[in-house]
Amino acid sequence: MASTRELILDNAFELFYTNGYSATGISDILKACNLHKGSLYYLFKSKKELALAVIEERINRRFVNKFSIIETSEQPLHTLFEILRDRDDFDFNRGCALNNFVQELSNIDEDFKEVLENVYVNLQSYYEAALRLEKNPQEHKLKAQFLLSVVEGALVSSKVAQDKKPYFEVIDMLEKNV
Repeated sequence: MASTRELILDNAFELFYTNGYSATGISDILKACNLHKGSLYYLFKSKKELALAVIEERINRRFVNKFSIIETSEQPLHTLFEILRDRDDFDFNRGCALNNFVQELSNIDEDFKEVLENVYVNLQSYYEAALRLEKNPQEHKLKAQFLLSVVEGALVSSKVAQDKKPYFEVIDMLEKNV
């Protein structure tokens, strides 16, 4: 059985991801968890503190769990593209949770900007790891930034289209040209 903290984080993530941070109230989270205010405020001082924990413990953790295999892969670039194609559990209608949070929160609060930037830099480091066997190591960081930007753009295109096809077309094109 999940702890109260995990229950709150899971439900807050789903609500923030679906409705956005601004449109989600504490009362929505409490209702989804079937909890009273005291339970939430005992664990999190504010909605902002809860959202920061969601970003670090749900979004960042998912990236670590999904992408860390690249660091030990014998074919890291191939492994990256396998991961990028494995989207059976991805909701193209809601898009990328990280991108959604960045779009909504990074320019309104320094704490959000900092934690979101850290998650993004962490994600980019996996792309850099995927390039470690490629020529021109001095270009790996910029190339990783380029790859991640293209992937995030493809996710936005699929969200707008409400269809996964644009994403997979871009991933196919990207792999052919890397």
